[in-house]
Amino acid sequence: MSDHGLRCTEIAVSPGGGPPILRGLSLDVPAGTRTVLVGPSGAGKTTLLRAIAGLEPLDGGRVQLGGRRIDGLAPHRRKIAVVFQEPRLLAHLDVLDNIALPLRAAGMRKQERRRVAAAHLEEVGLAALARRRVQGLSGGEQQRIALARALTAAPQLLLLDEPLGALDPNRRGALRRLICTIQRDRGLTTVVVTHDRNEAAELGDHIALMLEGRIVQHDEPRGLFERPVSAAVARFFGTTNLLPDGDATLAIRPEHVVLADEGELRGRVIETTYAGDHVRVIVDCDGRSITAHVAPHETPRVGDEVGIVLPGERLWRVPPRVVDHEQR
Repeated sequence: MSDHGLRCTEIAVSPGGGPPILRGLSLDVPAGTRTVLVGPSGAGKTTLLRAIAGLEPLDGGRVQLGGRRIDGLAPHRRKIAVVFQEPRLLAHLDVLDNIALPLRAAGMRKQERRRVAAAHLEEVGLAALARRRVQGLSGGEQQRIALARALTAAPQLLLLDEPLGALDPNRRGALRRLICTIQRDRGLTTVVVTHDRNEAAELGDHIALMLEGRIVQHDEPRGLFERPVSAAVARFFGTTNLLPDGDATLAIRPEHVVLADEGELRGRVIETTYAGDHVRVIVDCDGRSITAHVAPHETPRVGDEVGIVLPGERLWRVPPRVVDHEQR
């Protein structure tokens, strides 16, 4: 692990003394990269972020940042900044003073901290709002302000918990691009939580899929979408076609399935669903369903018999059992 990377080893957490949420979880985030934690509700994503930040006590394991162990430190001594889904801004302060709060807590003089805060506000594209109150600002603007406030703390690690969750699609895209630009320009080690697999692919250098308190695959985005280590990973990332082949299971994504007359497999269309840039077509092949994504102008009708081609180079043999250091 390089000097400023994050390493979580065998993390166990039982919030409030209840049942365990994290069960011996391990995660490495290389310095200067973005890793996205993705998974269904209840998988433990937010619990992990809170444990890293020192907001949730550990039952076991350790957290290291920059080569030093930090799980015994108070949250304010960990050099970590957290941005939550709700911006948590103070209504009685203007935008600039909200951003300057970490500098105020550090004892910086007012004139200097407002100067530094103004530079961060410009970095997130909201310099014109410096003297505004936060009430009445859009959700996207408030989240940018929360991001600027996090940056003023000069963190070694930035944690973002569903930062786009409350925004409409247009603002989500703009803020997602801003997060990626700032992280890349600063080389800031960053962990982002989302439940959206497509958002994870757009945000992450790497994606870590969490299921039931453990990380089941940590890989580049293409790896999780096209080379899943288990059927559960395949299904989460939209690979619904899991085909038994002797002792193996073959996976193929719907967008790689081709409907063509020359297909060796034959089936009957039982469902079509328009999805904007494609149509999802479900074909029954002797009691087994195969899903294909086709162009809207090439959509067969329900009841049509069609041929199916499964390109060999797009088939992935799902490993019969997972052997992964982040599960051990």
